[in-house]
Amino acid sequence: MAPLEEHKGPEADALPDTATLPADLAALYLCMSPAQLADLRKSKRPDGRPGNGPSVIQPVEGTGGAKAPALYQLGTLRTFAKAHAAPSAFDTALNTGMLGWVSAKLPFFAEREPRTKRGKRVLIGGAWDRADPLREQRFVALAKGRIRFTSITCAEAVSSLWADVASHRALADKGLALLSRETQVIETSLAETAALAATAQADAAAA
Repeated sequence: MAPLEEHKGPEADALPDTATLPADLAALYLCMSPAQLADLRKSKRPDGRPGNGPSVIQPVEGTGGAKAPALYQLGTLRTFAKAHAAPSAFDTALNTGMLGWVSAKLPFFAEREPRTKRGKRVLIGGAWDRADPLREQRFVALAKGRIRFTSITCAEAVSSLWADVASHRALADKGLALLSRETQVIETSLAETAALAATAQADAAAA
């Protein structure tokens, strides 16, 4: 295929189906870990059962070894993604409450170089969000090396700098809503404890 920099016109906002991605970016595109993608290459599972049949993803180049890194054709990845549209592990982690918010690492698009000082990341958006209308465009920038992705928790992400306020606010609002629910649960529990203590005192006084 032609070098990525040569793609112009409408297709510049999305990589062509003939484009190839290395394993780490292919896994990111499918919203899974590189280990999960490697499992899809296997014709058999560890328990001896067959793999995913026709849907097994095979690299168009390489074997995934150190000397022959696997490359995946984007058209195959897109077909697989459409056939497996269930919520990803990243989506699940995001919806597991405070535990997922502070412990699950999710992939975020980030600027290539720190804008303010070395080591200070500037985020662009969530790389796992298939509904993001800019996701394909960002994969173009990612494949060209103009941006990068980093795996961090949502708690770390909302504490980072962002390229635009709206994207930062969208994630921050989810975190604030989560904190509000957790706070309400705690306050309700405190009220129930106080009521229980009052009942115990009343019972003791009546005895």
